[in-house]
Amino acid sequence: MGDYIKVATTDEIPEGRFKAFTVRHHKFIVTHITDGYFAVSDECTHDSAPISEGELYGDEIVCPRHGARFDLTTGEVKSPPAVAPLDTYKLKIEGKNIFIFLD
Repeated sequence: MGDYIKVATTDEIPEGRFKAFTVRHHKFIVTHITDGYFAVSDECTHDSAPISEGELYGDEIVCPRHGARFDLTTGEVKSPPAVAPLDTYKLKIEGKNIFIFLD
């Protein structure tokens, strides 16, 4: 059974930025884009590259190794060579605190 764990505050992740975390053996990034805050796995599904070394372009992140693009709101692949989506995580914001749901 999972629970929500505080990982950051909204002040730590301004719009257009992200921050990488490792909590309970889960590696993920929390992003702040126009549509809000989202969390995805910090591992490209194509070759396991750390997504946190990539670049944000609007609501997408680009893998630093081979250029696969992923939608930050859904984890969906937007451009190959990746074919599998990134894992996504549930977030909640309470005041200025950002919590992630982990199993």
